Amino acid sequence: YDLQSVKRYGLNMVRLHQKVNPERWYYYADHLGIIVWQDAVQKYGGATTDTIPYFIGDLQAMVLKKINHPSIVQWETFNENDCWQVFPNVSYIVSMVESWDQSRPVDADSGGLANNFGFGNVNDIHTYPDPQDNQPSATQYSALGEYGGLGYFVSNKEWVENGCYAYERVASAQAFADRYIQMSQAITQFHKDGLAAVVYTQITDIEEECDGYLNYDRTDKWNSSQQSAIYLTNQNMVALN
Repeated sequence: YDLQSVKRYGLNMVRLHQKVNPERWYYYADHLGIIVWQDAVQKYGGATTDTIPYFIGDLQAMVLKKINHPSIVQWETFNENDCWQVFPNVSYIVSMVESWDQSRPVDADSGGLANNFGFGNVNDIHTYPDPQDNQPSATQYSALGEYGGLGYFVSNKEWVENGCYAYERVASAQAFADRYIQMSQAITQFHKDGLAAVVYTQITDIEEECDGYLNYDRTDKWNSSQQSAIYLTNQNMVALN
């Protein structure tokens, strides 16, 4: 249902964030024509050098087991500053992924300080809540790997009532739609400067964040008119490429 909702809202890509899904999920992504950026699973907090062999083993298993899915177009080795600092050589991790799969680009560190090293194929930053411009280089395309996080908290839909977080809270579904469209208009301008891809946070509410298009129970936050406006906005962004 989540993937069908991606299509229903006019989106064309999912960044599968710090998890590996069952094979059936990728089967549906393949058949629905949805692009996937596949994250490696991080040690979120408390990583040590003991983490390294487990991380590499999981990373290799992920790449080799998912390599035949055409929906996957990019590998993400690290996210922000969750884990990479304990590795003696970030470029070595990128090179390993490139040796396992020579057909896909590698994003060395989505939104983290290791992105500044220039390894891999993507210059990827995170900005919250508003999107910001980002430039390509001679060897990397530019991406905004996370932005948005607008939170419309719907009563009785939260995993923990009054326990939700968002990067920016909005008071109504209409305010949510208006703010989202405003952000998208900025992205249209950034595309003219070379920004090639963006990832909005996020398609559904999760346990402690209520910044999704959908509530935690997968019901819609927007009415049909608002959904149509969001669909058109997203399709206009997709058409830029």
